[in-house]
Amino acid sequence: MKQSYYFSELASSYDAEIQDLLTDSEGKSALKARLAEKRKEFKAILPMIEFAPEMVVPVFYDGLTFSNPKEMAAVVRCEPDDDDFPSWDGLAPIITFASWARPLLDAVLGERAGEEFMVKVACLEFLRKFDTGSAAPAADDEEKEERQDDEEGDDDERDLGEAGDDWLADQGFDSARS
Repeated sequence: MKQSYYFSELASSYDAEIQDLLTDSEGKSALKARLAEKRKEFKAILPMIEFAPEMVVPVFYDGLTFSNPKEMAAVVRCEPDDDDFPSWDGLAPIITFASWARPLLDAVLGERAGEEFMVKVACLEFLRKFDTGSAAPAADDEEKEERQDDEEGDDDERDLGEAGDDWLADQGFDSARS
């Protein structure tokens, strides 16, 4: 999925944060517990929305659904200082929040930089869910992909390899196809 430089960099940081949350020091799955911990500490980390948004966005992990993916795909191609970059009020109608995430949303919108942060949240969660060229998916997503791979057969291995090569090239590494 085509992304602006801004969202490409921020999504990379967000992916790294999610990867850090996935497992504990023994390699056991810890995502659910660590997300719960972040949500519990939400008020303490809320000031980070302005200088380290990727550290706060995980509190909304799997808390958003999108009624217009085409519009969201257009948003992630924008830079925040673009004239066509949406306001939160313009974007909010196409996003639905899980009931557990609504109090978090209300708290964020009470902050000075809250609306801008919520646009970032929406974009990062959209990219995490729908950008097939992004970094490795989280544990629950990996299980779904394994089931799909078993059903679809080996044809996708070539496509996955190409996607991996493309991702490596985007990160500045030489791809295997070069």
